[in-house]
Amino acid sequence: MRRIIISILLTFSFFFFNINIGIAPLGSKTSPHPFVPQKATNAKVILNGLISSSLQLENLNIPSLQQMKPSEEEVQCLGRNIYFEAAVESTAGKVAVAYVTLNRVSSAFYPNTICEVVKQGRHYSSGFPVRDRCQFSWYCDGKGDVPRPGSLWEESQRVAKVMIQRHLNSQLLDITDGSTHYHANWMEEYPRWSHQRKKLVSIDQHIFYGARL
Repeated sequence: MRRIIISILLTFSFFFFNINIGIAPLGSKTSPHPFVPQKATNAKVILNGLISSSLQLENLNIPSLQQMKPSEEEVQCLGRNIYFEAAVESTAGKVAVAYVTLNRVSSAFYPNTICEVVKQGRHYSSGFPVRDRCQFSWYCDGKGDVPRPGSLWEESQRVAKVMIQRHLNSQLLDITDGSTHYHANWMEEYPRWSHQRKKLVSIDQHIFYGARL
């Protein structure tokens, strides 16, 4: 019975992820900007509610979710990536960043572990990252990488834990449509690489991209 309920909930969530304008396809005719969706407060509320409900499935004590559990190191690495990339964003925004990280882990073009993906870039012989030479800017921007204790950090860790657990047990429905790249939608000039990849979706404050054109 629980599996039936879960399947219904995930299917319902997937339907809203693709139909509602809380997450709009890039270049959608409903958007005043070709790559930024219209503001839709009600849709975003529905979307975040669905994602939050989906994340709560961790409390159902489902055997399949307990077969493989994330390590504390993995949760910390993904949690910090979510925190520094999308701490003030909605649950959908945090989940989207997690998807990109996990999609890279699954790709043959990136490292095989979450921590290696998060820390990927050039490093000095001492092990410290070369400034502005990494995949996720917060990791090599010269600023401190210690999250501030509080609700934002706690939420980032919670999302990280559930997303990794779903990833390990092949129970993810990717709202980014397989994206491996993203950038902020408020940038005056988009990164050079963005013109070489397929634009997929815009979620909260980021635009997401997939394979090379």
